[in-house]
Amino acid sequence: MDYRCPSCRKDLGNRKTIHAIVTRMEINCSFCSSRIRLNVHPLESAIVFSSFGSFVALAALAYSLDSNMLILLALAAGMTGPTALPVLERTYLRNWARYVPAGANPGGNRS
Repeated sequence: MDYRCPSCRKDLGNRKTIHAIVTRMEINCSFCSSRIRLNVHPLESAIVFSSFGSFVALAALAYSLDSNMLILLALAAGMTGPTALPVLERTYLRNWARYVPAGANPGGNRS
């Protein structure tokens, strides 16, 4: 992923840990103080929602059937999303702009 600020083009990749803890859709660039917005790819959202949905469905089924194997399957299904996202960032979303200007339309690829 391209973690550069759209205004000053400085690399904001070291802020990934901060965004993993506290996710805000709009932030200020630490270099130029311009307002930028997090640009989430639709595939990222789909992976997170499907991973969480499958975890909840399998956990509910495991609870109702009292099955230890389904509990393990639910945990495995819940962990596929967080495991797949870093791989997706490094392969398919390599040129995806993580940040866009706060007033711009999200969803565009930028080089």
